[in-house]
Amino acid sequence: MRTSANPTIYRRELKGRILEVAMREFKRKGVRSVKMDDIARILSISKRTLYEIYSDKQELLLEGIRHEERLHDEHISIFASGKGAIDILMEFYRMQINQIGDVNPLFYDGVKKYKMVRDYIRERHLIHQQKVLDFFKKGVKDGYFRDDIDYELISRLAEDVSRLVMESSMYSEYSLEHVFRNIFFLFFRGFSTPKGIEVMDSLLAEER
Repeated sequence: MRTSANPTIYRRELKGRILEVAMREFKRKGVRSVKMDDIARILSISKRTLYEIYSDKQELLLEGIRHEERLHDEHISIFASGKGAIDILMEFYRMQINQIGDVNPLFYDGVKKYKMVRDYIRERHLIHQQKVLDFFKKGVKDGYFRDDIDYELISRLAEDVSRLVMESSMYSEYSLEHVFRNIFFLFFRGFSTPKGIEVMDSLLAEER
């Protein structure tokens, strides 16, 4: 493997490549099926080098999920500038569909087995709650969402439904894309105003 003249830059680049390869393999084969040895072999680096950067698979998986969450948040933040609530909502939908479309369900089974990862995901849900409520308020103000709905309750219900899907391994019976699409439209069409539904249907028609 070619190395950078600057050891610090090389290390940073290598760390990024490790995350990219690890998450690709985890999602394709499932976390349990991918060993640290496999990742080192694909990258043509020694196991010692890999373990110097990530002490174990749990740390590597956790950092990979964190990295993808940061990229997701950055994209939505940039996209949302000057956009209406329905546009933001549909971009979130497209991102989620693209993200889960090629993921082996075994990946989610593996994620559930790591406490640090589970704790991080729960923490993220708590942090996102206020952002979600602010988003709903914007939608109400813009006339896209109904003003007679308890959105804090809706947010909690959506979170519980998502948790149920994962904990019950529902994705072993239905594709995650199918599950997410049905849950998504059940919730959002339910509390959208006629104006919101019209805009949503228009955006969906453009994608067909």
